[in-house]
Amino acid sequence: MVIPYATYRLNKLGGIVQVFKTPLPGDTPFDEAWAHRAYRAHMNTFEGIALFAPLAIAAHIAGTGNEVTAMACAVYFWARVVYAPLYYFEMPYLKTTAWSIGLTATLVLAYQLLA
Repeated sequence: MVIPYATYRLNKLGGIVQVFKTPLPGDTPFDEAWAHRAYRAHMNTFEGIALFAPLAIAAHIAGTGNEVTAMACAVYFWARVVYAPLYYFEMPYLKTTAWSIGLTATLVLAYQLLA
């Protein structure tokens, strides 16, 4: 999910050292719409994993893991894998469906942990 965005930034900025520099005011980080969508998908992945990962780790530590939690983790993973290209290629209804499936998997994991 990060590869398209990182590749674009490397090509635009001219090397790995430039990528890590602080942008200057007025810099336009995205000349192309697909690169901006790749960035947004990348950032949305961080937002989703911030909810999912603590629940998955807590379920493992608490010993509440079972077939349902394993399936929820697999569904979350594949929903996020599908989500990224749908975001890149502007397929909003399918993208929202993939995102909703990932969120549902997160909620199932939370329910299994708290039940």
